[in-house]
Amino acid sequence: MNDLLTIWKALFTYTIAPLEISGKLIAGLFNSFTSALWSLPGWLLRFFWFNFKPLMQVLLLPGLAFILLFAIIVVWFERKFLARAMLKVGPYYCGKRSGWLQLIADFLKLFLKEIIIPYDAHKILFLLMPVMLPTIPALAVILIPFDQNWVLFNAGSLSLPMFIAIAGLAPLIPIFSGWAANNKYTIIGSFRTAYLYISAEIPLVICAAATAIMAGSFNLVEIVEAQANLWFAVPQFIGFVIFFLGLIIESERTPFDIPTAEVELVMGWRTEFSGILFGFTMMAEYVGFLAWSLLFITLYLGGFNGPNVLGLPLYSHVFWLLLKLAVLVPIVIIIRGIFPRLRMDQMLRLGWYYLTPLAVLNLFIVLTLKLLGVFP
Repeated sequence: MNDLLTIWKALFTYTIAPLEISGKLIAGLFNSFTSALWSLPGWLLRFFWFNFKPLMQVLLLPGLAFILLFAIIVVWFERKFLARAMLKVGPYYCGKRSGWLQLIADFLKLFLKEIIIPYDAHKILFLLMPVMLPTIPALAVILIPFDQNWVLFNAGSLSLPMFIAIAGLAPLIPIFSGWAANNKYTIIGSFRTAYLYISAEIPLVICAAATAIMAGSFNLVEIVEAQANLWFAVPQFIGFVIFFLGLIIESERTPFDIPTAEVELVMGWRTEFSGILFGFTMMAEYVGFLAWSLLFITLYLGGFNGPNVLGLPLYSHVFWLLLKLAVLVPIVIIIRGIFPRLRMDQMLRLGWYYLTPLAVLNLFIVLTLKLLGVFP
């Protein structure tokens, strides 16, 4: 009898009582939330009711939460994935073996560290440019269709040109950042950024124009719908490869991280940034990576379209876009552990001698297919 009483006390102490307390806490929070919600003014409730979908798009997908969550997960995944590829462990102390708390620790460290402004720096630009760095590619993300009716900003036939125009502003920010820091390493990194982007963006624009010609529209939604039966990666394999290399170049990732070469330039145009300003510059790399990866999937891998099974395309959904993104990210990351960084002259030769002529060839093939009536 005493043993049963002891077991009951232990069961009540360690299971039932905590569950009862947790239930009361959750119920209290829910009641507080509902009472606070109904105490809001009527016009505010109507605003939330009639704008629920755009608010969800702005706050969740493809808005703020999705962009921040992508940057957090990819930074953690890249550290662990590359460590395993090199037979190492990666972060494991903060957050036990998975090391997921290391990102929070790094953020707090950057947030709390002092922001040091160089004596001869242009202070306004020096403080403003790091904030602008992740903002511009984030603006490009809102143009990507995650589903036929799930586009944060549907610009219609201007969506692809608008994406290229917004993304074209991105190289200016590192250039101004390096110039504002007034340091020889940052200025050299700025020049390298200009050379890198100019040699990469021309073939990227040509390849994007080729997909628009094949689809018969500059509307990203219609470009995705034109790939319902066949992804453009098949007839435009040359453009597919060029654009894949281009998204790595635009993200300044290895082997094209020439503007921030640590061995040669300390950290290139990022050298003088510290604290949270340096955190913004690092976040910009992953936001730009996200923007160009989503455009690459939209133009060549069918976007939100599902794969064909026995000639029948599966139901289009945001799930397929996120799944393709999840497959693409490890492929881009593993390249960092395989290839060494190119020299500046090798990068320029790749862009001007190979990528640009091949992009023109891809455009010629697309025009030929259109004239022959292969693609209406």
